[in-house]
This record gives sequence, structure tokens and C-alpha cells, in this order.
Amino acid sequence: MASNNADQVVFDKVAEINASKESWNIRVKVVMLWKPTYVNNPNMVTSLDMILIDQEGSRIQATIKKNLIPVFESLFDEGAVREISNFAMASNESEYMFVPHKHKINFYKTMKVHVSNDFVDTVDPYYFISFPDLLARNFDTRVAFDFLGEVVSSDPMRVIVEYGREKRLMNLVAQDLSGTRIAVALWGSFAMKLNTYISQHNNDTAPVIILLRLAKLKIWGGQPQVGNCLFGSRLHINDDMPQILEFKSKINALDTNVESSSRTSQLNSDTVVANPEDYYLRFQIKNIDEIPDFNEEVGLTIIATIIGFDMDDGWYSFYYRDCSKKVTKNDDDVDAGPFHCDGCGFVSDVFGKIRIVVRVQDESGSSSFVLFERHVKDLIHRGNQWLMDKIAKDQGRQQIPDEFKILLNKKFVFKVHISMFNLQNNYRAYTVHKLTDDERVLAEVTKRSSNHQHDHINDNGTPVNKPNKENTNSVHDDNLDVVDLEAVTPSSSTGKRPIEIDANNESLEWSSSKTSVVRDTLKIPKLEKLD
Repeated sequence: MASNNADQVVFDKVAEINASKESWNIRVKVVMLWKPTYVNNPNMVTSLDMILIDQEGSRIQATIKKNLIPVFESLFDEGAVREISNFAMASNESEYMFVPHKHKINFYKTMKVHVSNDFVDTVDPYYFISFPDLLARNFDTRVAFDFLGEVVSSDPMRVIVEYGREKRLMNLVAQDLSGTRIAVALWGSFAMKLNTYISQHNNDTAPVIILLRLAKLKIWGGQPQVGNCLFGSRLHINDDMPQILEFKSKINALDTNVESSSRTSQLNSDTVVANPEDYYLRFQIKNIDEIPDFNEEVGLTIIATIIGFDMDDGWYSFYYRDCSKKVTKNDDDVDAGPFHCDGCGFVSDVFGKIRIVVRVQDESGSSSFVLFERHVKDLIHRGNQWLMDKIAKDQGRQQIPDEFKILLNKKFVFKVHISMFNLQNNYRAYTVHKLTDDERVLAEVTKRSSNHQHDHINDNGTPVNKPNKENTNSVHDDNLDVVDLEAVTPSSSTGKRPIEIDANNESLEWSSSKTSVVRDTLKIPKLEKLD
């Protein structure tokens, strides 16, 4: 295809392309380009990813796998317009998406790429969501967006040290031109960049305007919070770019309709080194028998021992790749397909989502806590591929791997979340946000717990447990692990019946009645027919 005849060629619209064929031919501009790396090996690139946009403003994500980067990388730059054809269409339906398109482009070695002239009309590459829509969640919260606002306050940057690794977090509040405010959490290099800027411009009176590309929205106790992604996001601070310059000019032109106090900034460039136990000490430290006493959403720190696994829902579930809906095992007509999806019929191309309910116990009682794949990997020291293999080999039988049993009879400090779903439906399996068996953390939390329990004494000399003001925090303050935190909402209101211990149960499984809840995603290869 001749590159100088682009205006004479009829191109497919990005909004209309799908997986029905591979003979699409599109003309797109590269909006953003980045290279993700392995989390545990930041020097090793996994792929080359792009956001592409067509003349009509429709966007789509494209991925060049690691082995094809040398073939195609030199052909793509940000702002370049390219005609591409003969590419694969993969599903883009997931719990987090860079663009709202249901599909994404995967490069083949045989894919064709041609240089093209720029678009005739200007296309806006940004995808801004207004502050009111962010606060009301009046958009598809799975999709990344661009964020522009004035920083009006910031906390000291926190350095969190865990297992010899450092993570940096900076909490701040940003506002739009009308004075509407929203919480923001910047992690890693983004936190360092803003902290450095504030420190270097500490005496400046000019407003600090940030533009965060590919931001994401998280919900903490019902409150929205904007944050950066692990990969892809970019942070611009008072840069000379049209969006920031226009925002500044509008601030300068604001009249008395916006109170001057709403534009007062309180910025902090201090750095605080957080000890591993600091996270857990920010929440009320409670015993298990005190959990039912709470009638509002709250985060709690609890010391307990894992004593078993509740296997009523297994340790994973299957979902159909095309629609991401949960599927059931098909035992009636195996020739039709190993699984059945209510919306799509019999299917076989599925992926697994890890969710394990553990039974925990302390000196006051027992309860059920929910762990996800990110917890499991750290606790059993295994990677994604190992879990994939285990799920594939298990073939839906839900036999928990022996390796998981190293968790039994171990004491942990848990940070758990009592959600509105727990409260409204008497659902007593509580989501774990974080846990550790670090001896120092256990000792410090135990010491603090003991002190609090004896702060108040009855006339008869017995201790009275009362919430400590210093340790009482609302859930939206729970952002030390914002990147890892998962929002969990069970799909049913079924209550949880008491657990009965079976002393003869050698598999160490427990039985109870509750709803199935899964959020963490683990993709696995196409499954064979079930036995």
C-alpha cells in the first residue's frame, strides 16, 4: 500500500474493528508509547505497548511482544501516523483497561506497517474525566483517564520498607477550577518527582498544576482516589504544555465566585521513613470476637493464626475469556464443551481467578479471612506460572495444593476490611488487604495491643477495650498499599453459617455456606476436557 495515497484509501474505523477477522486496515496516530518490565526485574522489558487513535478520536491499545520489538520498534514514535494491517485482535475486557475498546491489537511478524501523512483535522489525544464525574464514579472506572488539577495540599512522602524493599508514597489533594477536590496517591518515581519539585520550589507562590496521563481510580471505603498505574502513566508538573498553561491562565482569571481560601496550598516536601509495623499500627487493633461490634466500614489490625482452609468455593474459579463471566463445569454434555457460560453457551477458552478463604483463630474466637493470588504468591514463594500449572492440572477438582499447607498453624498480623457488603448482608468472610509474619511487626503490634487493652479498667479491676483515638482511621486513609489493594464485592447476600471442625479430615479443609467472591485474575492456557 503506497504511503502517499492515504487520502484515497478507505480505512476501517477503530471503533468498529473486532476479532471477526484479521484483514483490518486502519490509519492511526501513536498517542503514547511505553515499555513494561517485570516487577521483580525492572531491567527486563516484557513488551512495547501503545495507545493508538484514529481520525475520529477512537482509541485502542496495541502490544508488541518482546520477541518482535526489534522488528517494529523503529517504525513507531509518539505522534507518528501509521497505516497498519494484518494484525491480531485480542480481548481487552478486564478489571483494568487503558482504553475503553473491547479489543486490543497484538502484532504478528507478518503485520504490515506503512508511514502515512498526519491527520487533516486535529484529534484530541486526551481523555479527561471531570472531578464531579470522578467523585460520582459516573464513568467506566475500569478505564484509565487523564487527570489535570491543582495540588492544594500534600502529606510528607512516606518510604515504606518491607522485606528489604522500599516503596514511596505521597498523598495529596487536588482541585479543579471550581474548587472541587479529590484525593490523589502517587507511588514510586511519581511520588519522588512531585516531592522533589515541591522541595525545589518551596518559596514559589505559583500554583502547582499536575497532569497525570493514564491515571486510574480506586475506591477506599466508598471514597474515590486517583492514582498512577504501575506502567504507562506519566506525570507532568507545571510543564509548558497547552493543557497546563490553559489551566494556569484560568486560575489567574478566576473572580470572587471562588473563595480565596479554596486556593490556598499547603504543600509538604518532607520525607518520612515508615517501619514495617507502621502500616498496621494506623488501624484499631482488635480481637476476632470484636469484629461483629462494628457497624460501619473500617479497617482493623488483627493478630491470628491460620488453622485451616474453607473449601466450599474452592481456591479458584473459571471465567470465559471473551465475556469475563464466571462459567460452570459441564458434566452433562462433555462433547459440547468443558464449561458453560450463561450468556455464551458451551465454552473452553477460560482463565482462573484465585481466591482462598482461610480460617483464622485467636484467643477470643475464630473467623474467615479472604486471601488473593498476590498474597498466596508471597506466602508460598511461588510465581504465576506455577499457579497456572496447578490450576490447569487440577482440572476443576478444587484440590488445594500441598504447598499451601505451609500456611497452617502460622501466626500473622492481618489488616482486614469490614465492607458495606459485610455489614448489610451479615457476610462474615473479611477481605485481607495485607498480612505479615515478620517477627518485629508481630512483637510491636502485640505490645501496642496489650497496652490498649489495659488502658481502661473497670471498678472490679477487669480491662475494658475501647477504641484508641490515635489508632482510629477511616478506610479511605488505607492507601499505603493502594497499588495492591483489591475492592471485593461478593455477588450474593447469603450469610455464613458456623464452621464445624472435622477431626478426621486429613485434607485440612473446612466447610461453610457463603457466596463466591473473586477479583484477582490469573490467566491459564486453554483447558482440556474434564475427566
